[in-house]
Amino acid sequence: MSSSVLRSATIALGAMATAVFCDRAEAETLRIGGTGVALGSIAVLVDAFEAQHPGSKIEVLPSLGSGGGIKAVIAQAIDLGLSSRPLKDKEIQGGATARSYAQTSMVFATSAGNEASIITPQDIVEIYSGVANQWPDGSPIRLVMRPPSEGDIQIIRGLSPEIDMAVDVAFERSESFVAMTDQENAETLERLEGSFGLMAIGQIKAEGRQLKALTLVTPQAEGATSGPDDAFLKTLYLVSSEAASPLAVEFQNFIFSDEAQTILSSYEFNPVN
Repeated sequence: MSSSVLRSATIALGAMATAVFCDRAEAETLRIGGTGVALGSIAVLVDAFEAQHPGSKIEVLPSLGSGGGIKAVIAQAIDLGLSSRPLKDKEIQGGATARSYAQTSMVFATSAGNEASIITPQDIVEIYSGVANQWPDGSPIRLVMRPPSEGDIQIIRGLSPEIDMAVDVAFERSESFVAMTDQENAETLERLEGSFGLMAIGQIKAEGRQLKALTLVTPQAEGATSGPDDAFLKTLYLVSSEAASPLAVEFQNFIFSDEAQTILSSYEFNPVN
């Protein structure tokens, strides 16, 4: 065999080896995305998993929202999705499956320097309707909203008919801030002095947000309080499909392991009973 032919064969084999290596590297990369509430805690689990599985690579994408994550799984654009709601019938028919893996409490939060520490249902009505525009120390209340179709808004509306009506008024107020994603919501609440809005306590913990969770004083028993842990809960779901790669299956199993559930609990993402 001539040297030129030998060189050509060597180059061809090298190209083939490179292609195979790239294919394997791509196969070892797991992409996961969805609701922003879950991203911080999932990133912590990814670090723990990769430390135990050298060579594996998991990419946590920026917030896609629950619906976006589910659609991406069905389209096989990502391997695993994160959702804060159950699947719809059409999503199940599209091949998606979901399993709940944690719950976290929703709280009304404010900027870290705010002296306020409690909130009542009547306060919530007055803040959203614009009747109350100052905190007890006289500083302005800066309301941070989510889009009308967002699940967090539905949670707020469900607190009482009076609060439901106040939310309608809030959307008509030009001075309200509207955050499109969970991360934008957290950043806005953090940035604005005297902010007020709803978010998950688990997200605050996992992302290390400089925010203060207000204690909700319930109307059922005057003077009784409910902290973040016994407020309203948000359930998180891991979304997959039959096309899940072996690495995706392995990471799913890890999420439901005792080790991962202990990590999640430390950030107030508690196991689902």
